[in-house]
Amino acid sequence: MTVRRVAVIALVLMLPLALIICGVLVVAGVMGAFQGDDSGSCDGGSGPSIEAQGVGGLTSSQLANASAIITEGIHMRVPTQGIVIALAVANQESRFTNYANDGKGGDLLSIQSGIAASVRLPHEAVGTDHGSLGVFQQQWPWWGTMQQLMTPAIAARKFYRALLSLPAWQSEPVTVAAQTVQGSAFPDAYADDELLARQLLGTSGSAGSSTMQDVVAFDCAEPATSPGEVVFPLPAGSGYHDNRNFGGRGGHWASVHTGDDFSVACGTPVLAATDGKVVVITNQGWAGRWLVQVSTGTGQLTTWYAHMRALMVSAGQTVRAGQQIGEVGDLGNATGCHLHFEVHPRGGSIYQDSVDPSAWLSQHVGRDGGVGHGVRSASWASDGEAFTVATFNTLGSSHTARGGKNAGMASGPTRTRGVVRILDQYHVDVVGLQEFQRPQAQAFASLAGATYAVWHPPGETPENGIAFRRERWELVAADSISVPYFNGHARRMPVIRLRDRVSGADVTFLNVHNPADTGQFRNQGRWRHAAVTREIALTRSLSSNGSPVIMTGDLNDRREAFCRLATVGGLVSSNGGTASPCARPRRSGIDWILGSSSIQFSDHTVDRDQLVHRTTDHPVVIARARVAP
Repeated sequence: MTVRRVAVIALVLMLPLALIICGVLVVAGVMGAFQGDDSGSCDGGSGPSIEAQGVGGLTSSQLANASAIITEGIHMRVPTQGIVIALAVANQESRFTNYANDGKGGDLLSIQSGIAASVRLPHEAVGTDHGSLGVFQQQWPWWGTMQQLMTPAIAARKFYRALLSLPAWQSEPVTVAAQTVQGSAFPDAYADDELLARQLLGTSGSAGSSTMQDVVAFDCAEPATSPGEVVFPLPAGSGYHDNRNFGGRGGHWASVHTGDDFSVACGTPVLAATDGKVVVITNQGWAGRWLVQVSTGTGQLTTWYAHMRALMVSAGQTVRAGQQIGEVGDLGNATGCHLHFEVHPRGGSIYQDSVDPSAWLSQHVGRDGGVGHGVRSASWASDGEAFTVATFNTLGSSHTARGGKNAGMASGPTRTRGVVRILDQYHVDVVGLQEFQRPQAQAFASLAGATYAVWHPPGETPENGIAFRRERWELVAADSISVPYFNGHARRMPVIRLRDRVSGADVTFLNVHNPADTGQFRNQGRWRHAAVTREIALTRSLSSNGSPVIMTGDLNDRREAFCRLATVGGLVSSNGGTASPCARPRRSGIDWILGSSSIQFSDHTVDRDQLVHRTTDHPVVIARARVAP
């Protein structure tokens, strides 16, 4: 590696593991050096020869990585100057080479000790620089998983997300903006890479003077398509048994079971649940010979199929819902013949955005896959006006102190590092925090105060607060609502109005924590009911003129609170459900994200992975939201 870093800005967003990129080079179509050569188009051409490619002496594999960076920028509608910066960084850091890391550099932190496993993933070279991986030499694990950082398109998206979060990057020289994102030990190193970056992109002129309209015609990535009408992935009458083991734990799974298993005879046809493009992955041993995905587009609804004994489609093939793609088998980590089926509404990785497949099928079979029970399934991961909202019970410091109910866990300040990492992973814009006690609030301010502002009612402990990204939101007004807590003791909950710097819309956020039945405080139902009554009155008042309202919180209730908030309060949950008659979302917990009628939700995610498990005793609930046009 040509640059050694001593620090990175860990602005991490967990993003799709399988990005559908055309198998040939878009660089050929973008660079003026290949005049008249259209063999790099997505019509199946083989791409230009290495001799013809020639620019900067790059090989075909290096140009393929540069192509992935350009294509991802086009998808994200990044201004040309941003793509120039990304190309300059990738050239300087790795010469567009996808690096693994053997961990023999003697400079790893303890958390990075497992990085040598990266050599078992596809790579083009092996390095030893700190925890650096991939074409951008991003530090593992802060920037993402090994497989993400060693997938050039995903690594590029992570770089662009970090770059776009900087308020003045377009007015800065390439080397300054690059250095701000990378935190390089050699801050001027990127200056001499700008020329090659512009040659690759085929642009010229002053920084930021052109837009991606200049090159969008060469976008080879698979566009989003409608998933069409959803069908069940096994034929009618096949006699399958639904094991309903989504979210299960046990020795068969590294963390939790991210799909649902349908037991049925080997050889039973496996059907595509939606229209889409086929992705075939062959290095996931747990799935058998093939892990098949049917994707409706980059960052869009994707269904997964595993353990099949026969494959009847090929990578890149377009299939229709109901088309046979293979046969049920028992290959890989399987006990008996069954189909392992997963649903990822935003095309995420295995632990990022999987949802309950049985519930999803129940909601969508026979309907268009884009909408179900008031919740849009299509992803808004790249929608500039959408934002990410979360509810997060952080497990108060007192619970993990000596004598606390979770005394075996790390201290509150230590666990706050996990809070920050999780918020960074999902690039959460607004989060309602519960049990956010003073030691945790102080640690959070030290770790993430430059990124997030936190508001809680003055004079109260910070246990119930709302944190929001400073670069995205401006605080317009703040207030509180008093609700009965344990035994009716009043506690004030935060209510703030934020102005979205992107869309200009004002959104009001309410975060609550309603009382639970505990060993010390029993029979708290009457106080929960009273708390919900006040919350309904407030949300109805705030949204009476159509103003957007989002409510987050630990309601300590699965059904009654939802039904009252939906039927009387007119709120919609981020994971669906219906108001009349009331039907709460399946597998709903006690942690909720709800919105008024002017709020639309997508990408509802419940994260229970190992990092969350070490941080809190609750799942973290995340969703994308936007104000209805």
